[in-house]
Amino acid sequence: MYKIIYTKESENNMSDIFDYISDDNDFYAAKVLQSIKSTIDILKLFPLSWIIINENVRIIVDSKYRYSIYYSFNWKEVVVLYLWKYRKFI
Repeated sequence: MYKIIYTKESENNMSDIFDYISDDNDFYAAKVLQSIKSTIDILKLFPLSWIIINENVRIIVDSKYRYSIYYSFNWKEVVVLYLWKYRKFI
C-alpha cells in the first residue's frame, strides 16, 4: 500500500474548495471534501490505473463532484500535487 503525501498547494486547493462551498453550505462543503479524499484513498492501492499526463504526472477525477486530482508517485508514496475543477472541453 502506498502512503499519501499532500503538497502545500494541494492542501491550499482543498482549503479553497471548502471555503468557497461553505459560503453557501458547510455540510455540503464537508461532503465534497470527503468525496475528494475518498477518491485520493483509491490511489493507495491503484496509483498506476489512471490517466497519464506525462511521465511524472497522472490524473484521477472525483466522479461525483468532478474535481481533477493531479499526482505523481514513486514505489513508496503517492504525492498529491494539486486539484482542479474538471471541465469538459469540446
